[in-house]
Amino acid sequence: MSDDTGILLFLGAGALVLLLIVVFGVLSSRRKKRATSRTWTVRTGWIGEQPFIESSDLAPDDSRQEELFRQTYPIGGSLTITVTDENGPVQREVHVSRVGRSLRAGFPQAKIGLTAYFREWEGSEFPVVFPVKGSDKVVAIEMDAAGVTARDAASATVWTSPWSTLLFSNGPDIVLAGGGTTVRFEYADGSTIEELLIKYGTLRQMHF
Repeated sequence: MSDDTGILLFLGAGALVLLLIVVFGVLSSRRKKRATSRTWTVRTGWIGEQPFIESSDLAPDDSRQEELFRQTYPIGGSLTITVTDENGPVQREVHVSRVGRSLRAGFPQAKIGLTAYFREWEGSEFPVVFPVKGSDKVVAIEMDAAGVTARDAASATVWTSPWSTLLFSNGPDIVLAGGGTTVRFEYADGSTIEELLIKYGTLRQMHF
């Protein structure tokens, strides 16, 4: 076999491998888009005495699985969950009011989580103030039905945004964006402040 023939065979084999990679990638993508089975599980979480339903981790580009979650928990849809009152555990019918998206662990490409919240507790958390350690001398985050305000030690407004335009990213710290500016602060994973931002804000990945 001549050197030229060997080179041509090598290049041909390489081209075949690349073609197979592309074909398998396309087929995999099509299977994801047509998927009817859920790849996620759910559990019940709590904000104080307020229950919510959250998914296991999802790939951020798996729009089909997110669609299946939203079909399972449609806005206005009802389901029965177990809550605890003065008489102990009871079954209660609740109604989905919104679905939130959040970042999950997985640097450098974080997974996402989906959470269904219920109308019966809509707005019940407000007003509320959280002490924080943040950028721009922010020491407190205030939340009410209108939106979020970050204040310094003198109670001056450092940053503010209505819920309708508030963007958040819950990575190693929390980043809030709105009105062309940002503020960031430390938080504990699963804390109430994080959960309320997931519930009422809009996720935009600003960490990785």
